Amino acid sequence: MWLPKVWENFYLGTKEKAEMGDDHGWTYPDRGVIFLREDVYEGLRLNRGRDRFTAAHELGHFVLHDNPLARSFRSSENLEVFRDSEWQADNFAGEFLMPVEVVRKYPDAYILAAECGVSEIAASVRISELRKERML
Repeated sequence: MWLPKVWENFYLGTKEKAEMGDDHGWTYPDRGVIFLREDVYEGLRLNRGRDRFTAAHELGHFVLHDNPLARSFRSSENLEVFRDSEWQADNFAGEFLMPVEVVRKYPDAYILAAECGVSEIAASVRISELRKERML
């Protein structure tokens, strides 16, 4: 794994579904730790698109946020969408797994999903967002 070379004390671990419940991942940037739910980690190992996106989303939290409770601050009605830590992590994952140059080459959700190893839903959202931003 390359992250320990970048972040010396980085740790990627798993936790059981019984402990994590509906959460697919927990990230503690201040401690250099990401936990994935066991089934999500297994899906990542098997290259399942949804689980790859989840792992990239958690990596986004790790890279972008220094507060392990950033998620709890997102529900403010006055918060601009781009300040929402979940939106930021989703966008990081989208760009990380589906760079705009690749989306331009494969602007069909089915093909983009196959090329980038993500779910068709994630590919569709990425295409839609780039079209809204007039980048496609």
